[in-house]
Amino acid sequence: MFKNILDLFFPVQCLGCNREKQFLCDSCLDKIPPHKKQSVKNLIIAGDYSYPLLKKAIHQFKYNFVKDLSLPLSQLMIKKIKKYNFDYKNSVLLPVPLHPRRLRWRGFNQAELLAQEIGKNLNIAVANNILIRTKHNLPQVKISDAYQRKQNIQNAFILNPRFPVDLKNKIIILVDDVCTTGATLNQCAEVLKPLKPKAIWALVLAKG
Repeated sequence: MFKNILDLFFPVQCLGCNREKQFLCDSCLDKIPPHKKQSVKNLIIAGDYSYPLLKKAIHQFKYNFVKDLSLPLSQLMIKKIKKYNFDYKNSVLLPVPLHPRRLRWRGFNQAELLAQEIGKNLNIAVANNILIRTKHNLPQVKISDAYQRKQNIQNAFILNPRFPVDLKNKIIILVDDVCTTGATLNQCAEVLKPLKPKAIWALVLAKG
């Protein structure tokens, strides 16, 4: 009922064209260009962060807590990953975890919401509890120096001993919203290597 009242006084509008009922309408979503420059091995980048609408949508999603944007934004990622010949049955989506303090502040893990939508659409298993973020570090986007970003994220993740899982010979697909230098994804991959997966990939909305 509360949501209905909010919709009455503050109707949902597309961030691109102001059309009502959707935060990103299909027409505006189709206009977001794909990321073309692919320089990092095993990193799949869905959209072009320089496109103002995508940048605005990601900001609304993360910092204005518009959870409903997980659906249209995940469509960009689904469209991109479909171009790769993954064995979905042998794959696992693993959202990059937030530190508990940041999770309490935001109320949700944006990477987890994206992974859930992708998994639902492509029938890929989602594993939420394999990694733990132990370090409440400064957000990578606030650090301009590449070396400091690497140091900032160093030893920030561990395997969760309470949720042992067999990922041997599985394809792990790390899911996150924005990749900057790739330091966060690399740290996650290093922690996951002892599980002996077949391959570790990363899927992100954009590279900032």
